[in-house]
Amino acid sequence: MTEGTSPGLPGTRPDATLAQVLQRHARNCPDKIALRFLDRGEGEGTCLTYAGLDRQARLWAAELLARGARGRTVLLVYPPGLPFVIGFWACLYAGAIAVPTPFITPARSAPRIAAIAADARPRLVLCSAALAAEATIRDAVAALRPDLDWIATDGPAPAGDPPQPEPPQPEDPAFLQYTSGSTADPRGVIVTQSNLIANMEMIRRAFGHDSTTRMVSWLPLFHDMGLVGGMLQPLYLGAETVLMAPMDFIQRPLRWLQAIARHRATSSGGPNFAYALCAERLRPEQIEGLDLSSWRVAFCGAEPVRAEDLRRFAARLAPAGFDPKALFPCYGMAETTLFVSGGPAGSGLATLPGSADQPERVICGLGAAGQQLAIVDPETRERLPEGKVGEIWVAGPHVGAGYWQQPDRSRDSFGARIANEDGPAFLRTGDLGQMRGEGLAVVGRLKDIVIIRGAKHHPEDIEAAATRAHPALSATAAAFAVPQDGAEALVVVQEVRRGHQADPALDLAAQAVTAAICEGFGVRPFEVVLVRPGTLPRTTSNKIRRGACRAAHLAGELARCPVTKTDHLSFSGGSDG
Repeated sequence: MTEGTSPGLPGTRPDATLAQVLQRHARNCPDKIALRFLDRGEGEGTCLTYAGLDRQARLWAAELLARGARGRTVLLVYPPGLPFVIGFWACLYAGAIAVPTPFITPARSAPRIAAIAADARPRLVLCSAALAAEATIRDAVAALRPDLDWIATDGPAPAGDPPQPEPPQPEDPAFLQYTSGSTADPRGVIVTQSNLIANMEMIRRAFGHDSTTRMVSWLPLFHDMGLVGGMLQPLYLGAETVLMAPMDFIQRPLRWLQAIARHRATSSGGPNFAYALCAERLRPEQIEGLDLSSWRVAFCGAEPVRAEDLRRFAARLAPAGFDPKALFPCYGMAETTLFVSGGPAGSGLATLPGSADQPERVICGLGAAGQQLAIVDPETRERLPEGKVGEIWVAGPHVGAGYWQQPDRSRDSFGARIANEDGPAFLRTGDLGQMRGEGLAVVGRLKDIVIIRGAKHHPEDIEAAATRAHPALSATAAAFAVPQDGAEALVVVQEVRRGHQADPALDLAAQAVTAAICEGFGVRPFEVVLVRPGTLPRTTSNKIRRGACRAAHLAGELARCPVTKTDHLSFSGGSDG
């Protein structure tokens, strides 16, 4: 393809918005299958052609425009499936600002969806008929936004054949991607129409995608990797994508690989835990029936990438024709629409060797063309030389416009300047990394976000759930991740109330903490540590020092109460991050 042209249209100027891209595909290849959603992750699934998606998007866009939604936020509340896709594209067509929300189960999702609704202040809600009638979510949202209309889009579409709406402008917001921050403090990244087009091109070039690409994705459509990488990228290309529900993969990882083999997918991927899960669970007799020879890009991101897990996966799937050169570690985030670095495609796994005091580090490829990538001292804001570890800063047309209605936080995160340089404003990612000739190695995180199996959890939320779990527990806790068996595991350190240090009910209290976190966040703590009052280290302003607490835990320096610890790590499917 000619540099700077739109996919499938050599020699033309790039489309300004994704709506224009889809409309062009609907004209040029109307009967080509755009999307296929697999029921229970198996079979041939329900299909939607490019013409069908275009028509459905136009019909619901007309409904949105009639309700005054242009330029306004629209909440999307759906289980996994094609109705979410149609609702999202209806917003793009109408020039409304889509706001995807994380749906897992009504009870687990309601607080987060309500918090997003309160922050985004949507004009209305697009949803499935089942969720429109679901009292748990509706009541939680209505308590904060009682004036919202709920429109179910999975029934009969509105009648007629409306014309194409006037396209939005490139600088207009396309959607808000809410990061996995605290429920009490949601942060919606403003992703503009031009951000989307820029990142679509970056992904296409780095991954080697084109209109013949075939994708399979089980990733959540409310997450940036699933939304931008798993659904929008193939539709931008005019390619075909096969979708399935995340839970269908979690419950039976073989379904993912079977879908890749059956549909001859060339590009698919997920977080590191997905590869580790397959390597752990698949039996030799299951692998024998697979043909993965079509799989050319096996991308891996959204959480720390472990070379050992990818090597185990490649070795385990070698009998099925999996090529280890397909492995594609990558790095990105919602604040950059999705993609920052990875590739080139076909180069396989590359690492920086480990040492006694430093683990082996995976190279997450070269920075995408069209951006600036810098490693910066987070304190002095000076650019660091190659090989030095510092904060990863990013500038480019894919960097979002800031956080929704949070100008101060936006200025701090999106308006950073490198000291002693006349250059653009950079995004401070909050991640640590180093640049070598081979590319970017992500070292760790400046932030306190806890990432377990690809799902991001805010420690304050986990701590709040822990402190409420049992009357013997105080309001002081710290949650953090520790390395365990090649993965990140959750540890919760919880102070007990004074006078309860030797309470025989502390075993039950620890179990209650575990149950509360499993129910609220879909992750089981590896360890719940109950400690004496006043044990947790604090700052001079009385804030808990999680890093110091983690270090004390790893060093065995915490004053524990006598209690049986929870000592195994498991994953119960679903997350909102």
